[in-house]
Amino acid sequence: MTVLITGGRAPVALDLARKFARSGVRVVVAESSRGNLCRASKAVDRTHPVPPPRQAPEAFADALVRIVKREGVDLVVPTCEEIFYVSRARDRLLEHCEVLAAPLDTLRRLHSKWEFIRLAESWGLPVPRTELGTWSHDGTPYVTKPEFSRFGTQVRFGGPIPKTWVAQERLDGPQVCTYSVARDGRLAAHAAYAVDFTASGACVSFEPVDHPAAEEWVTTFVARLGFTGQIAFDFVAGDRVLPLECNPRATSGVHLLGDELTAALMGESRAVARPDPGKRAMIAMAMLSFGLANVRSARDLRRWARFVATAEDVIATPGDRGPFVAQFGVLWRNWIRSLWTGRTLVGCSTYDIEWNGR
Repeated sequence: MTVLITGGRAPVALDLARKFARSGVRVVVAESSRGNLCRASKAVDRTHPVPPPRQAPEAFADALVRIVKREGVDLVVPTCEEIFYVSRARDRLLEHCEVLAAPLDTLRRLHSKWEFIRLAESWGLPVPRTELGTWSHDGTPYVTKPEFSRFGTQVRFGGPIPKTWVAQERLDGPQVCTYSVARDGRLAAHAAYAVDFTASGACVSFEPVDHPAAEEWVTTFVARLGFTGQIAFDFVAGDRVLPLECNPRATSGVHLLGDELTAALMGESRAVARPDPGKRAMIAMAMLSFGLANVRSARDLRRWARFVATAEDVIATPGDRGPFVAQFGVLWRNWIRSLWTGRTLVGCSTYDIEWNGR
């Protein structure tokens, strides 16, 4: 069997490639950036450069179809926001293989921080108070964010609300993230983890938590939607479990699941794949920089040091060290792009793949 993974720059793509390879699946990768973690991995049989999907969606679709036909691909697994452009070419790809991406109109509703909340609310699921382009001034604290955005980098606390931005009540409590794979509305894999050490809003340390309430919420949502694919949620888990947003794609929860995740992705699992108890993973370079910058006390420092000492790096693994060097190339290209675009490093990491609702 041959699997095509798109978004080869991402740690989750690299992790999935290794999991598939260990399961006896041939892995090929498509990536539009020269900064490509997967290209240096022994788990990947071949990598293909493709046009940038955001800037050249038709050429990107044409390239994917050619790769699928040439490589005899059985399954396409998108990982990052290029999934929206993969879904745009979904009908063409389905003529040759399976595509683990929902139709574009479904993905749009889930990616929208406004439509997602309305959808969950229509099914009777608990959601935070959320408004579009306005906020009823009754003294309730709120945050604002673009309807389509990522990593929480544009979240503002209060203030004016642009017409296309979402205003949401400001919630207090611990944050919990989930990552799941669903098949026809049934969970095939599920992981929950707490938000701890971060880099510009994105987690860089991953430790599973048992959170039945969040899992119940996810189970109900994917069942009502009849969803097939990868799906992730950010929750605030205080007195109630309330969703902040949905990411209908792979997220860092991938790092907590074992090789049985591949069976879930291929639709071959019989039981729900779950993390091993005590599993810890991290993006080591980010933990040594951004993660350390999160430290504010001696207690934080001890906690950070304990995590670094016991967690597995998802980039450099025994027997496959090439991606460790390749990650510096990814950072270098993002830094260069940052210089000539004026965007942040995080923004540059999705410059050619992000999708903002068009």
